[in-house]
Amino acid sequence: MKLILVAGGNVETGWLTEQLKRQYARGAVKLLGVDAGVLQIEQTGYIPDQVIGDFDSVSESDRLRILDRYKEKRVLNPVKDDTDMEAALHLAVAMRPEEILILGGIGSRMDHTMTNIRLLAIPDQAGIPAVILDPHNRIRRIESGTMIRKEEQYGKYISLMAVSEEVRGLTLKGFKYSLTDGTLPAETSLGISNEIIDDQGMISFTGGRVLLLETKD
Repeated sequence: MKLILVAGGNVETGWLTEQLKRQYARGAVKLLGVDAGVLQIEQTGYIPDQVIGDFDSVSESDRLRILDRYKEKRVLNPVKDDTDMEAALHLAVAMRPEEILILGGIGSRMDHTMTNIRLLAIPDQAGIPAVILDPHNRIRRIESGTMIRKEEQYGKYISLMAVSEEVRGLTLKGFKYSLTDGTLPAETSLGISNEIIDDQGMISFTGGRVLLLETKD
């Protein structure tokens, strides 16, 4: 079962509708609306299986309607230490899906955007593959030995960031900027805007944690 979380952010209704249609056609899906993401889902005609949030980012009328409409819900206190997305990811991990797809979660609030990317650590530590997807970005943590087919990449650019103090033994094959047994510190732009030039790009490393961003303008 794939678990799809729809959050607020820069998500157009047409794009979201197409993504949901594609995912439902591929197999079993459970759809979770996170706070304002519930409204995003409703605009597509799909219905979330469950909703979660404090719903302080929607109007009072929408909040009351959501609480009345959805029986499967987890209502959070707006005065809390974690965000709605963090609570949603803990809930998602507890459901033990095969993978987690987050649609949205990237927007004009950079504090939320950066936090949501860092929160990929939650499913990663649970051994569950997770991806953040919006019209311009596909973001995930990866293991050593990750291969990306050029024909399947999400946009033109491939960027790597260390989400540990550093990444050691980093080797890139099939890329415009290749690398053999290199070190990628956390505080550098070294891994930004690479491109696959062969049929596929291979990423391997011996230590550390890597964030992979596939991006397009």
